Amino acid sequence: MKEIDTRLVYGFLDAGKTTYITENIRDDRFYKYGSTLIMCFEQGVEKYDEEQLSEKRTDVVYYKRNNAGNDESEITRFCLESIEKYQPDRIYVEMNAMMQGLRELFPDCMHVTFAAALIDWSTMPVYYVNFMQMMKQMVSESNQVTFRGCPSSDLLEPYGQAFRLMNPKASYLRRDPMGYHEKAFGLFLPFSLEDREITITEKTYLPLWLDALDHPEHYEGKVIHFTDPLELQRIDESSPWTCGRVVMTCCMADLQFMSFELEAADPRGKRWVTIDASAKVVSDSYGQRKLVLTPTRMDRTDPPEEMILDGRRQE
Repeated sequence: MKEIDTRLVYGFLDAGKTTYITENIRDDRFYKYGSTLIMCFEQGVEKYDEEQLSEKRTDVVYYKRNNAGNDESEITRFCLESIEKYQPDRIYVEMNAMMQGLRELFPDCMHVTFAAALIDWSTMPVYYVNFMQMMKQMVSESNQVTFRGCPSSDLLEPYGQAFRLMNPKASYLRRDPMGYHEKAFGLFLPFSLEDREITITEKTYLPLWLDALDHPEHYEGKVIHFTDPLELQRIDESSPWTCGRVVMTCCMADLQFMSFELEAADPRGKRWVTIDASAKVVSDSYGQRKLVLTPTRMDRTDPPEEMILDGRRQE
C-alpha cells in the first residue's frame, strides 16, 4: 500500500481541532490534485460540515469506541478499512490527547509529515497542573504548538521555559481572540549577549542551554564561566565528554541530561566540576550546528544540594 501524507492535530476537548482542520482544508487547493480523508477520534461540540467538505473532495470518518475500551487491533483495522474505502491521497487525524499511544497504532502507510498541537488558553492552566504528562506527550510529538484565545503574550511568558523543554524543536504560536497569530514567547536571557564573558549559575543554566540550542552563534568566541556544579558524562570511551545537569521536563519519568559537548577535556576522575570554557560553533555529522566548549579551567567540586533541575518552574 502506498504511503499517504498524514497530518496529526492534537488537543484536549474543545481545543479547536475541528475548526483548525476545516480552515486548512477550506483554504488550500489540495482538492485540485487529490482527495482528503479526516479520521476523527473525538467528537466535540463543533461538527464537521460534511456537505461543504465534499466540495473539497474530503470525507470524514469517526472512530467509535467499544464498551470495553480501545482495542489496539481495532484502531489499526479502523484506519486500514477507512483507507481502503475512501482511497485518500491525504489524511488529517483529529487526535484525542486522552488516548495515549494512538499514533503508534496507525498502519505503516500513514506517513506522518506534520503534527500540530492546539491548546485553549481558557483551560490551559487546569490541564497544565492536572494533566502535565498528557500535555507533554502531545507537545513533544508536534512540529507546531498554538495557544488559542490568549489575549496577551505576557500571559504566556511564564510558561516559555517549560514548553520549550518539552519540545525544543517545535515552533510556538499565540492566536489572540481576534485570530491574529504571532510568536508565542521569546526566551528571556538573564545575562547580556553583548559581553564577551558570561557567568552562568544554576538558575541561569537552562536559559543558556535553550538559547544555545536555537542560536549557537550567540556564543561564538565567548568565554563562559560556570560557577555552580556541572556533572561530567560520556556514553563510552570513544565518545566526547559532556557537562550538564539532569532536568525534569514533566515528571520524574521524564528526566533528561541537558549538556554541552566538551573538546579536549581531561576530567581525571572528576564527576562534579565548575568550569571556565571558550565556546565555538561546529557542525555535526548531520550538518546541524551546535555549541562546543573547550575548558580552560576545570575544578572538582561537591554535588549540588538539588541533583535535579526542575524545568517546570516558571521563569
